[in-house]
Amino acid sequence: MGLFKTKTIKNAALGIWKIEEATGELYYRASLSGSEQAYYAALRSPLRRKHWLSYRLILPHLLDPMSVSGISYDQYGKPHLDNGEGHISVAHSGIYSALIVSRDKAVGIDIESMHEKIFKLTHKFLSDIEQQYKLQDSAMESLYLIWCAKEALYKLHGKRGLSFREHIHIDPFEFKGSGALTGRIRSDESNKSYGLFYECIGNYMLVYAIDA
Repeated sequence: MGLFKTKTIKNAALGIWKIEEATGELYYRASLSGSEQAYYAALRSPLRRKHWLSYRLILPHLLDPMSVSGISYDQYGKPHLDNGEGHISVAHSGIYSALIVSRDKAVGIDIESMHEKIFKLTHKFLSDIEQQYKLQDSAMESLYLIWCAKEALYKLHGKRGLSFREHIHIDPFEFKGSGALTGRIRSDESNKSYGLFYECIGNYMLVYAIDA
């Protein structure tokens, strides 16, 4: 299918790719730099290769063609544009990949396929306060919203050492299928609130954050 959706929001733009192509077709369509070809060659998982190529193919749909460059990664694994312009974040799960880009704001994005296994993992990412939230009828979706929101903020922060339970907190919300919520990063380096935005795409949860 290729590009599934694009969206322009204040200070940023995002795209979602629905992966239906063979790996060879994705590779043929991507114009990879030499460093990207080396990075791609080192990927061993066929699915990981599809994910990587598909979110790389989103870039030309979000940037002026003259601004498109390759993607590289810093020592923390955070992606950057090779030309040093702007900020990006990437995510992938199942049949979807996603990419968000901003010229002057740090960004973070996550997408996850939803399964009931999330109920067995709450102790790993919910704080003591968050465990008391009343999630009502959309418990699974609400838990994935919290998980993806924390993942998006972790990626926006861009450095290791943050605990989902201890350092990233999501404020109470009412799940509506799409909308906005707020979260906070509290650490030795940061104590700041962020706005987050979410929507369900079939059985997938998408969340993104843009620095104020």
